[in-house]
Amino acid sequence: MAIIKGVEHLRIEKQKRQKAESIKESKKEVKDQAEARQKIALWVVQHYEGAEPIKTIEVGKIKTHGILGSGGSSVSIVINSKKKNMIEGIGVNEQGDPTSAGFSFTDSDYKYVEEKLSNKNLDGINILYWEEENDTRFK
Repeated sequence: MAIIKGVEHLRIEKQKRQKAESIKESKKEVKDQAEARQKIALWVVQHYEGAEPIKTIEVGKIKTHGILGSGGSSVSIVINSKKKNMIEGIGVNEQGDPTSAGFSFTDSDYKYVEEKLSNKNLDGINILYWEEENDTRFK
């Protein structure tokens, strides 16, 4: 009987450790995603300009393409909550740094600027996580 209780205790302790590790990994993933969104938002501010100042950048989930990410990764964003200001397919490397401009609507209020606008930063800009799949505004 004591052996069964001992084995049961070890099983419960193992489950607790696994759960704690899982939570720790989830928190790290959330932190990494938040840092990547910050990098992406800064890159957008420094590479897109328009008549209206950028006040909000909604950053979608970074998607990997191909088998085990062999097709690279990309992200979509929305500037100032307007569909015409949606930019899709911004290339993202493994560190979460944007690598290439995406595709935008021809009537977008913002145009891509090849040369980095180094004087721009994220001060006063609201950065949000954009759940593309659940967004009913643009459907």
